[in-house]
Amino acid sequence: MISSAEGLPGPGHTGRETLDTQGSLIIRNVTTLDAGSYTVVMETSAGLRSAMEQIQVKATYDGVQLVTFPGNKQGVLRSELNYSVILQWAALITPEPVLRWTFNGRPRGTGERLIVHRLSMKDLGTYLCLAENSQGVYLSQPVTIMLPQADVEPTEPAPISRNPPLSLSGGSAIALVVAASVVGLVLVGSVLLTVIQKLRCLPSLPPIHSAPQGTELALQQD
Repeated sequence: MISSAEGLPGPGHTGRETLDTQGSLIIRNVTTLDAGSYTVVMETSAGLRSAMEQIQVKATYDGVQLVTFPGNKQGVLRSELNYSVILQWAALITPEPVLRWTFNGRPRGTGERLIVHRLSMKDLGTYLCLAENSQGVYLSQPVTIMLPQADVEPTEPAPISRNPPLSLSGGSAIALVVAASVVGLVLVGSVLLTVIQKLRCLPSLPPIHSAPQGTELALQQD
């Protein structure tokens, strides 16, 4: 009994039930525990009259949030391979539901807790828990298991010079010096050969003899 004819609370009163002036029963914050049969008894001049009403309460969820280890962020759980992952249903529903898990839409176990031992590549994907009782079927929010992302800072490309300086070291520098020396020797040899050839082409000149001593040169004057 929730309330007596005098308005006194009965053993079934939880503090959420009230009777208005018209004799209507008002239940606030309805839960699945409020489902059942309700009987109202009215006393009139003709005697007692009663009426019974069956109330069914169906819980609806946008999706029960799962408890996970490691924790997830917005439904994404990141974990390294070979580590264990735990997914657990944490909602209380009456009557007690049967819990089933799916992985990428395929059955993956039963019970309130799903443990993925030694996570491997084939375990990466989306997990969902379904709870079913006489009131209906309830779904959890999906949790997707992924590998951690590598946090790599973006780098800017190094500027490219239009005329980059040429630097040589080691064997390359020695080879360049030797090549330059050989080219220099070839050029010098070519110049000397050209000079010698030109000297050979010059006409022969008569020998110059000195005048004998005591000879006087007479200048003829016109």
